[in-house]
Amino acid sequence: MSAVKLRKYETVIVTRTDAGQEAQKRLYEKIQELVQKAEGHHVRFELWGKRRLAFPIKKALKGIYLYHVFLANDTFVRELNRMLRLNTNVLRYMTIVLETDIDPATFEFDKERQFDSLPTDSEDQGDRSRSTTGWDAEFQNRGEGAATDDDEDDEDGEEGEDGERRKKGDDDEEV
Repeated sequence: MSAVKLRKYETVIVTRTDAGQEAQKRLYEKIQELVQKAEGHHVRFELWGKRRLAFPIKKALKGIYLYHVFLANDTFVRELNRMLRLNTNVLRYMTIVLETDIDPATFEFDKERQFDSLPTDSEDQGDRSRSTTGWDAEFQNRGEGAATDDDEDDEDGEEGEDGERRKKGDDDEEV
């Protein structure tokens, strides 16, 4: 029985889109180096791709999302957060503890192991060939002639004489 107990962490990192593939690769290699130095285990890496941010961060409207899962101790996480805070290409990051007291000798690495490849210069960062969920799936299936949310609003309302938008039936009768 191993005396070393680790914690399972997940980290989501949002990087600048204009940083380039070489900077993404250096960031990934630096994280791998930190994991090895702390005698941890890198369990999973997913490239979620380029996404629009909910609000501008450091004047950036889009970011590249990276997802990592680690088995490590708390000193590794302090060092990882320090490195991410100092990296100018990182817009935001967040690390969460998923589980505690994990024995690496009995952990099922094959069950969770998944490593996406980093994009090359010939590939687009926003890989749309991957399976999508949520908003992406909804808007990807829309045709050219499909109404958008703005078109639907135009059908429901009219502009008044003073240029303000009004809903039908507010004050007017339809003839």
